[in-house]
Amino acid sequence: MPRGSCSIITQLRTGHVALNAYLARFGAVNSPMCHKCGEPETVRHYLLTCRRYSSERDLLRRKLYSSGRQPLDMKTLLGRAKNKKHLLQFVAATDRFPRYTTTSTPQD
Repeated sequence: MPRGSCSIITQLRTGHVALNAYLARFGAVNSPMCHKCGEPETVRHYLLTCRRYSSERDLLRRKLYSSGRQPLDMKTLLGRAKNKKHLLQFVAATDRFPRYTTTSTPQD
């Protein structure tokens, strides 16, 4: 797996990722809130509830369902190695972390 892919997955798992809730702790942004929803922009918010990424999330939900009827939750996305490809495709589609988006995603 490319280094950028490993990095973004690790950051999402630990919560140490460039989302407003984390960045606000260090004064890098003025507010921990999501600009679209007005809720704290956490990993959970980004992956599961943010309205900005609803179409990308719907596609992710369909991919998870087609590969074993898996629920869309934190454990499924961050805890199952077989879903890393789908997670990385979601991250790339949202363009929220362009620094870590690679031109190819893992096939495993």
